Amino acid sequence: MRHVITGLLVSVFGCAVLHAEILTIPVVGQGWQIKFEGPVLAVESQEYRADGLTYRGNAGRFNVSAFVGAPVGKGGDSKACRDHFWKLASQNPMLQKDGVKQWSTPMCECVESVTKDESPGEESTQAHINCYFELLGKWVDVHASVISPTNDDKQMLKKLAESLFYCTFSRFKGPGQQFSLGSMGRVQIDVPSTWRAGNHCVTQGIGTGEQHTLSLFSITDPKKSWQLTFFNSSVRYKTLNDIQQTAQRFVPAGSVEGEGQMQEIKLKQGVGCHAEYTDTSPSEAGKAKAVSTAFVAPVPDVLGTISIVAEDAKDPDFLAAIQALGTIEWEQAKAPKGQE
Repeated sequence: MRHVITGLLVSVFGCAVLHAEILTIPVVGQGWQIKFEGPVLAVESQEYRADGLTYRGNAGRFNVSAFVGAPVGKGGDSKACRDHFWKLASQNPMLQKDGVKQWSTPMCECVESVTKDESPGEESTQAHINCYFELLGKWVDVHASVISPTNDDKQMLKKLAESLFYCTFSRFKGPGQQFSLGSMGRVQIDVPSTWRAGNHCVTQGIGTGEQHTLSLFSITDPKKSWQLTFFNSSVRYKTLNDIQQTAQRFVPAGSVEGEGQMQEIKLKQGVGCHAEYTDTSPSEAGKAKAVSTAFVAPVPDVLGTISIVAEDAKDPDFLAAIQALGTIEWEQAKAPKGQE
């Protein structure tokens, strides 16, 4: 269900809305996270394993990835990690060897490099930064790159490396967590204590303005996920029936139950509904998942699509996340001076 909705929305969106913020890569199950300054992402994906993860994110010409895993051979410190991974990366035939620079920060070992593809009709240049470090028995390679880089882009990559740090999962303090959604406004939700806010991804739509996706993650289990996507809608949702009609178009015919029963979400403002069901087509073969799919319109012209996933419908974190949907509040963006 989530993939169907995401596919419909993302298919009409292009380049990311670029400005810098602190990006987060949660190493769920290991108890820590990686943070650094970089462009706001448009899309991201994470694949978890027992010993670590593979992460990828994109924002127009900017790409970032991270690998966390067990050390190779006899292991070693951050320099051993760098030496191993850079030995492999330096075999790239497009690498411009005179553009390689190595340096260190208190957190990681860094390698700057440039690659050029000089194939006929495919000429392109790409600037790279790799940040290597060892932490709690894991080797980490964070890689960022920009296609057709400007001098500002190269400085951005260097700043990314200089800003990189790692820490335990931080907890938000306060009655509700607020997220700024650009020109659309601001949303607040009481995030349960076992969930943490991840990255805020932004894409530019055709006719709908910005699309904002908020990702939340479990601090202990990578198999749990929670995503909220908000965008301006040409359809105005004023009543429960209005939003239920839209939600029914996405009833999961492939679920165990065969249908999704849309129940009302009693928002503090606006209208919303959700359905809980068991997904029979999970990414991990042979294991069904509990899914809650929700649609909310905190104001008539803003639609939010929400997906919460866990392995068990009785999971307390899953239930807490569903309950938290009723705490969603919306604050309209203030008009610029002179346009009130």
